[in-house]
Amino acid sequence: MIDFGTGGFRGVIGDTFTRHNVELTASALALVLREENKADLSVAVGYDRRFMSETAAVWFAERLRAAGINVLLSDRATPTPAVMYTVWSRGLYGGVMFTASHNPYYFNGIKLFTDGGVDADVAFTAKVEEKARLIEGSSAPEAARGEFVREDFLEGYLAFVGSFLSDRLQDSGVKIFYDALYGVGAESINALAQRYRFRNFTLAHGTRDAFFGFSLPNPTESVMRGIYEKNAGGAYDFMMATDSDADRLGIVDEKGNVVGSNDILGALYYYLHKYRGMRGAAVKNCATSLLLDKLAEKFGEKCYEVDVGFKNISRKMLETDALIGGESSGGLTVRGYIHGKDSVFSSMLFTEMAVVMGKPVSEIVREVHEFAGYSLFAEERTVEVRSLADVKEFLGKSDPAITEPVRRAAAFGRNYKYELENGWALLRMSGTEPVLRIFAETESESKTRRILNELEGFLKKFA
Repeated sequence: MIDFGTGGFRGVIGDTFTRHNVELTASALALVLREENKADLSVAVGYDRRFMSETAAVWFAERLRAAGINVLLSDRATPTPAVMYTVWSRGLYGGVMFTASHNPYYFNGIKLFTDGGVDADVAFTAKVEEKARLIEGSSAPEAARGEFVREDFLEGYLAFVGSFLSDRLQDSGVKIFYDALYGVGAESINALAQRYRFRNFTLAHGTRDAFFGFSLPNPTESVMRGIYEKNAGGAYDFMMATDSDADRLGIVDEKGNVVGSNDILGALYYYLHKYRGMRGAAVKNCATSLLLDKLAEKFGEKCYEVDVGFKNISRKMLETDALIGGESSGGLTVRGYIHGKDSVFSSMLFTEMAVVMGKPVSEIVREVHEFAGYSLFAEERTVEVRSLADVKEFLGKSDPAITEPVRRAAAFGRNYKYELENGWALLRMSGTEPVLRIFAETESESKTRRILNELEGFLKKFA
């Protein structure tokens, strides 16, 4: 069965991610395009470095061609945001990216983008799912083996990234260690480092390894700590890493402290507003820290909160003309840029911030917290479950077993958020994995962890 969650359709290679399901999705997409009288427009197809990504992209392109849809296929592995940029800049109807993002190496998946390079919304993916069910088991046409266009998606994309950056990056002496985690960010970020002639730039794990060194290709806190412990030695101003398809960013400061996604997002909003003189609201998902709210309030702006899924952030940004939008998992974008998260862009913008502000990263984070009056402690955990559907039904009927008084409860799609006296807690069901993530943010580390312990115990009794 084809099921698109918050980050697209994903599955274990050879189990649900199969040639049959790849071609089924392509045929279903072609039917949707024909129904919407868009079949004469082109679709961009890209892929990352995962096992079978390029092969699956060719299968998909061949099936679209068999259905009469024009295809632009990337000539190499490319970041997800490069595909989104290609769709937007060339006025294509939509795009497709083969990646499982931050999932383990044995997963692969399909992301869909629509007009403007925006993540396909639920209404669109529901149409694709419906068409897939209708044609499941029917005899599909033979895949065309004729010509389709192979194009370079990177050159124009990197020029576009550069158009948002300050000339002060040129010949910067900032000392950066970048771990690509064997993902597609390596070629793009290394190219930008050379273009701006960074004098002290170190690239690690920049080659392809479909197993990602048998590690998770995701710049989580534990991954970032490991990078620092193996490579730091106090030699770098900061260290950074990106996930397998280059839409999530991780940072470690000069002291070895992991700069969480909430602080990256907050610091860049602060930098754009105060140092670049840009104005505008902020948008975050319901799992993101109150730091952004406090910064927006200080700037006399509004911070909007939406459901998980970057498509919700990008659409709210368009609706409100917000300056920045992001999420606690490490993705962000800014006004005028593509309508999706991009760690190639955010890594360069973070570098620009460090260069222009001329301060250690730890001091930048301290300055941001002090300006916002922020002194809360946030943490996240993951609980594996057997069935997300059963969990959703359970949570819909059950109050959270926490001792802290709940002022207000709110449902954001598949997620349940509880507003506390000075903070919040969240139960978030993954849209791509059989896991449930729990979040809490309060005025103290002990209280945050007590709430997480209570929620974890509450869920494990059921799960």
